[in-house]
Amino acid sequence: MTEFSQGNKTKKLTIAASSKGVETAKKALDKLGFELKSNFPKSQGISHYTVTKFFKSEAIQLDLFKRICEGLTLDWKEIAGIAEEKSSEQLNKNDGSSSEPVQGVEPSQPLTHQQTVIQRQSQTIKAVLLLQGDINSVQPSKLIESILQESSGYTINIIDIKPSRLILEGSQEAIERLEARIKSEDLKQLSGFPIKDIQILNERSDDEDNSKLDHKWRLVAEIANSGAVGRDLRGADLSDTDLSDAKLSGANLCDADLRGADLSGADLSGAELIRPKLSDVDLSSANLIHANLIRPNFSHANLSGVNLIRAKLIGANLTGAKLIGTNLTGAKLIDAKLIDANLSNANLSNANLSSANFSNANLSNANLRSTELIGANLRGANVKGTEFSGVNLSGVNLTAIFLYGANLSGANLSGANLSGAYLNPITSKGVRFSAANLSGANLNAADLSGADLSDVNLSGADLNAANLSVANLSRSNLSGANLSGANLSGAYLHPMIVYGVPLSAANLSGANLNAADLSGANLSSSHLSGADLNGADLTGADLSGTNLSSANLSGANLSGTKLSDAKVKNARFAYIVGIDESTKLELIKRGAIF
Repeated sequence: MTEFSQGNKTKKLTIAASSKGVETAKKALDKLGFELKSNFPKSQGISHYTVTKFFKSEAIQLDLFKRICEGLTLDWKEIAGIAEEKSSEQLNKNDGSSSEPVQGVEPSQPLTHQQTVIQRQSQTIKAVLLLQGDINSVQPSKLIESILQESSGYTINIIDIKPSRLILEGSQEAIERLEARIKSEDLKQLSGFPIKDIQILNERSDDEDNSKLDHKWRLVAEIANSGAVGRDLRGADLSDTDLSDAKLSGANLCDADLRGADLSGADLSGAELIRPKLSDVDLSSANLIHANLIRPNFSHANLSGVNLIRAKLIGANLTGAKLIGTNLTGAKLIDAKLIDANLSNANLSNANLSSANFSNANLSNANLRSTELIGANLRGANVKGTEFSGVNLSGVNLTAIFLYGANLSGANLSGANLSGAYLNPITSKGVRFSAANLSGANLNAADLSGADLSDVNLSGADLNAANLSVANLSRSNLSGANLSGANLSGAYLHPMIVYGVPLSAANLSGANLNAADLSGANLSSSHLSGADLNGADLTGADLSGTNLSSANLSGANLSGTKLSDAKVKNARFAYIVGIDESTKLELIKRGAIF
């Protein structure tokens, strides 16, 4: 059984197909016929993801590039757009055994160590220098070579020139020196052309490369055909391979390189996945029950439909990952990164999501019932139709969140930041919003009946036609909010700040507005029958056409208040201030009690 060294960190060499090469490869693929064409990636043991990148002229590992070309019976250099290397004259090597005389030494005199002349050729390697602009039409190659020699301190030859890239050849020292200067940004341009990147094509001998690659693909074939249940695969290079439906239960994949691999439908139950490289991996419909996943990197991975019940994903990187319909019931995602992740229709019920970052994530129609979200960041997330009933969202960042149709029944949003959030319509019976920031939130037609909105900042919020019946709005700030047509019957609003608030046609019947600051409020045509307005400040308020029957306005300040056509039958106006005698008599005629 092979054990793979964790210290094996061989540099991955990458190359991309030229546009002409892609066209040639597509024609070769079409010749395979429909069935062989569809199964081509799997037949080569390479993931669909990697083959797709090849046909998009995106850079992939050199070994994979060669394997795809071999599978299509194509010359990889031709597909990459690299011209055939001109044959170079080999230097002679004198090891001291030759009978030819060496200059300065007598023929009969034995050669000492100092007198032995050995001409050695340092290892020659190639590299692709990517440039911005068409250097082919501007500079003679000899001039460019002299610039490269000056930059690296060594002789570097140009063996081919393309519009935006140069194929270079030189000693390993020369190419590595040039690469170091480019990577450190010490060398940013070549004769006025910005340098985008440099890619070394070969660093080791072909025998060494082929030995390691043969071993990799033998291993892939073994796993695909016979599985690797309980096998020690620590540090294994399985990147960009097709291991779909593979049997890997109980396997040790610690520090393994699985980037870009296709593990869809694979059985990874109970597998050890500590510190593996998992970016861009396809794990759709895979079985990860009881897998050990300590701080895994699943960035841009496909985990759709995966069974992750009670999975330990603490500190996991799931940025941009696909988790559509994934079962994460009871999972631990504490401090996990789920930025831009797609969790639509996922089941996260009873999961611990404390301090997780869901900013701009798609949580539409996801089930978050009874989850723990303390300290989580849901800024800009899409939670349309999401189930939040009974969830503790206290202190959560919900700024600019899209809560259309979400169910927040019984949720605790005390201290949460919902500024600029869109909550139209939502179901939120019994929700606790105490001390939350809802400034500028869109709550148009929202059902907030019975909600605890005490000490909430609702300044500038749109509560048009919202249902706030029996809601607690004590000490809430409603300045600049729109409550037109809202239902506040039986609501507790003592005290609250509603300066300049449009409350026209609002239903405030039976509402507790004791000592409320309603100065300048637009309450025209609203329903305030039976409301408690004792000691309320109605300075400059518009109550024209308002139903005030049986309301208590004792001690209220009515300075400048508009009361034309208001219904005041059995309304109590004892000890009020701000109205003249003629207005008082008019109100008495309409049934008011003074």
